Amino acid sequence: MSQQHDVILIIDDEPENRLLLKEQVFAASNYRVVEAKDGADGLLKLRQSNPDLIVMDLELSDLTGRDMLVAIKSQGYRGPLIVIASSGDARAVIDAFRLGATDYMTYPIREAEALSVAERGLGEVRLRRQRDSLMSRLQTANQELEARLNELTTLYDIGQSVTALHDLERLFERVLEGAVSVTGADHAMLLLRDDEAGQLILRAGKNMRLVMLDRLGEAVADPLADLVMTSREPLTVAGEGLRRFTNAKDLYAVAYAPLTVQTMAIGALAVGNHQKQSAFNDNHGRLLKALADYAAIGIVNARLFSMLDQRARSMEAAYRELQARDAERGRQLQSVLVRLQQPLSGIETELMRLIQGGEGKVPQAISRTLVEIGQQIKQLNQMISGLMQRQG
Repeated sequence: MSQQHDVILIIDDEPENRLLLKEQVFAASNYRVVEAKDGADGLLKLRQSNPDLIVMDLELSDLTGRDMLVAIKSQGYRGPLIVIASSGDARAVIDAFRLGATDYMTYPIREAEALSVAERGLGEVRLRRQRDSLMSRLQTANQELEARLNELTTLYDIGQSVTALHDLERLFERVLEGAVSVTGADHAMLLLRDDEAGQLILRAGKNMRLVMLDRLGEAVADPLADLVMTSREPLTVAGEGLRRFTNAKDLYAVAYAPLTVQTMAIGALAVGNHQKQSAFNDNHGRLLKALADYAAIGIVNARLFSMLDQRARSMEAAYRELQARDAERGRQLQSVLVRLQQPLSGIETELMRLIQGGEGKVPQAISRTLVEIGQQIKQLNQMISGLMQRQG
């Protein structure tokens, strides 16, 4: 940083006094001396040069010292003001202090004394200048810090909402809103790679130009998107640098960031200014990249959720179909069991009649055989009844 010169205004109607101060006292390179030949010229130079220090003769040809001091203060000057008085003229010096003078010298001018008095006044100016500079830098740093904090807070909120969304269209809308918000862009768009076709598809946009609105859902050629997807790094371009890209000739500035999953780029998030005459900086590129990373996570999550949802629906449909088949088999089995039970019950009844001599006395050996058969039929009937109850 170049050193700032201290501007010193010398108001004296004696050329030799001005020459002495300029050439001998303030000859160093860190001073810039402005000369005024009388009071009127001094007031004019005061307005023009905005001096850090004024050295003024109290006995000017056109204005009295009192009038000159009053006029200087009326111009709004609040810096150090050194008056030069005749030796022994203490009253004039005291009056000058009352009217705003901060130090004094006497004739004849002594170089060492003049430099010491001037440096004493300029020391306060330099301290004030340093303090103002530090305050300005601190204020700028605070503003930048606050802006970065707001950006990070906004980015975090957007990231939280994006990664939680399972509907792709709502996710795209939120990502594009966030891109416009954190970069201040005129428009934003999201491009995703179609792996089967090997093309970039314009999936969504916000505040896009009419020429691009007509391309929504279609394959587009975008060399800048291809570039960032290959490099997997954000890119900002503005002005003449865009003229060689046919899809961005009418834009003033663009910023692109890749959507990456692990080491593979699945698309690109882009913003542009077609109305504002302002470029995007590296910080915009970093913010856009962070948002693109959130978007990539959200898209993968949404696709996984969709796949799992479809799989769950498919499994639920298969289960319902299986239930329907089981129910149909149950009804068929019930019908078979009913048809079996009726003749078996009839056979069991007939055996009991025969055993009890309904057709005459039965030999003992045959009777025992009939009883065993009856018991087996009874057990079979009980098994059929149990199956029918479980099916019911």
